[in-house]
Amino acid sequence: MSKSFHWRRWCAFVAAIVAVTSPSVAATRIEGDLPRKVQRAPDEFPGIDTVYGELAAGSGVRLRTIMTRPQGATGRLPAILFVQWLSCSTIELPPAAQDGWSQMLRRVITDSGAMVLRVEKAGVGDSVGLDCSALDYETELAHHRAAFAKLRSMPGVDPDRIAIYGASMGATYAPLIAQGQSVRGIAVWGGGARTWYERMLAFDRRAMELSGRKPDEIRAAMMQHVRFHLDYLDRGMTPAAIAQRDPSLADVWSQIVGAKGDLHYGRPLAFHQQAQRRNWAGAWGEVDAPVLALIGEYDWFEEQRSAEAIALMVNRRKAGAAQFRVIPKMDHHFAIYADPEAAFAERDGRNDPGPALEVLMPWLQRILQ
Repeated sequence: MSKSFHWRRWCAFVAAIVAVTSPSVAATRIEGDLPRKVQRAPDEFPGIDTVYGELAAGSGVRLRTIMTRPQGATGRLPAILFVQWLSCSTIELPPAAQDGWSQMLRRVITDSGAMVLRVEKAGVGDSVGLDCSALDYETELAHHRAAFAKLRSMPGVDPDRIAIYGASMGATYAPLIAQGQSVRGIAVWGGGARTWYERMLAFDRRAMELSGRKPDEIRAAMMQHVRFHLDYLDRGMTPAAIAQRDPSLADVWSQIVGAKGDLHYGRPLAFHQQAQRRNWAGAWGEVDAPVLALIGEYDWFEEQRSAEAIALMVNRRKAGAAQFRVIPKMDHHFAIYADPEAAFAERDGRNDPGPALEVLMPWLQRILQ
């Protein structure tokens, strides 16, 4: 017999064992024959049924989907599409994961009263067909749009009560996924409406300031970063080509946080160049649904004014449709710190998404009624 046959039998066996639980412990099952690559148990949450499925995204790409649903709920339920961060990190939530992101997601899954769909990026977790380090912005956008279509067509989902929750880089995808679609609302965390060029320059400057560099050094470095990012992001040049054309910029790439070899935050150069070409402010200006834009006070990954611009663009279309809130003392990763410098150094903080969830959860529950 083939290995795939044995694998399907094993998946069916595991699903059956996991599903045989007491009424207080909800069931987890695996549907389809996408192999389980990671060596850990599937997600489980008290009072929540979990289904591991797959999304065929074309070109041989098969993405792991994880759908959760309140145990015992009947009929069509409201649903949330969670659109994640930039990095190639998993969206699974093993019990040992107690970081701020994991705590936040567990609360959304267990307390929202909605079905929640998470989808692994290509090459992450069980997903196959394309390595995440080769995944560009436009391809990932197509995958998120396919995930939204899948969610909308699921039998247990009320297609008129779907919200998008985009976090970090997912905040830039959220208005693009919503284009041409009917959504009940969009919530975003730690993302902005400004161009990727503007974001990267501000990010570089904050990293220099918070690391304690002298003002004169920062000014000189930023003059180089302005030129470098214009060539890299707007003109589509590689770091090597930039250095060859202008040797005075040869050291900039090594100074940029997250830059290593031909990757930037673990993603290809094309990802960032395509992101720069997207008009996020324009996309937000087209959103005809309630919007909640949240950011931590000590989030150095994104500027507060850029996050606030999301609400500004939406409210220009319909006054009062969008809200903007800053969560005191919180960083990008749902941790609380004493001051911005401690948040930058990740020193003496505590993971606590509670203050953000106190705003997010009532808003989600209200719009999904």
